[in-house]
Amino acid sequence: MKTYLAIFLVGCAIGALVNGWRLNADIAELKTAHSDQLRAISDEALKTQQSLQSELDANEKLWATADAIQYQTILEARNEIDNLRHAVNDKSKQLLVNATCSAAGSDNVSETETDTSMGQGTSPRLTKDAERNYYTLVEQITTMTAQLNYYQARCE
Repeated sequence: MKTYLAIFLVGCAIGALVNGWRLNADIAELKTAHSDQLRAISDEALKTQQSLQSELDANEKLWATADAIQYQTILEARNEIDNLRHAVNDKSKQLLVNATCSAAGSDNVSETETDTSMGQGTSPRLTKDAERNYYTLVEQITTMTAQLNYYQARCE
């Protein structure tokens, strides 16, 4: 009986050993399959990230170009306004106001009679302060228009 018990115990030990090897092989195969799946998922995520990054870089280049164009447009408009200001100051150009000066209600001038001069042979002109304010207003309108155009293009 001891012999049968010894044979039985040896058989169980060999079976456990063989079953352990088989289970180790199955576990190793599952680990390999799992590693392959994780590697595939990781590669897919990397490709997606690279694609998104290249798209982002392309968009940044487009916006940088748009920024440069808008800045150049604003700079050119400011230069044009400055050139006009200098031309008026140098008297090579004049700012004239289309105005009529009537002396309605005066005893010696009728209300239907209009005069386009100020009586001294000169055309009506803006005062220095009004002229300066005019340039500032034109510059601000130009800048604001360029900024609005830029932001409207960016939001589309």
